[in-house]
Amino acid sequence: MIYFAIIVILVIIDLVSKQYVKKNFKLHKEYYLCKFFNIYHIKNEGIAYGFLKNSKKLIFTFLSICLIIVCILFLIAFKENSKLKKLAYSFALGGAFGNFIDRVINKNVTDFFHIKGTKSPIFNFADIFLIISPIFLIIKELKDEFFKKF
Repeated sequence: MIYFAIIVILVIIDLVSKQYVKKNFKLHKEYYLCKFFNIYHIKNEGIAYGFLKNSKKLIFTFLSICLIIVCILFLIAFKENSKLKKLAYSFALGGAFGNFIDRVINKNVTDFFHIKGTKSPIFNFADIFLIISPIFLIIKELKDEFFKKF
């Protein structure tokens, strides 16, 4: 199944990139990546920008529930014919599993991308996949609404 393969590939991209950063970049030191991004290696012990970093059990419970919900939505999406919706949930699961696995193994999530010249949060590939997912869903809904008018 192609969507399962997509999930696995996204998780691998995320976990391999985190492992690479952990081995090659010191914590809390900024490294040039390109014109718009730097590598800034941090360990995020909370959720979403460090929120709840002192509540490990609550975080694990919350994230487990979220992961179960995304899995259920993924199964519901497979009953539909929308490839874009299936792709959206594949990205959501790939991102969710990537961060979840990192948290279970390391008790934190490795973040490392930083947008230059901003006070933006530091993020990783799993976070990017989690942002792409709702964008796909929005595109699908806009496409459906557009074609309803014709």
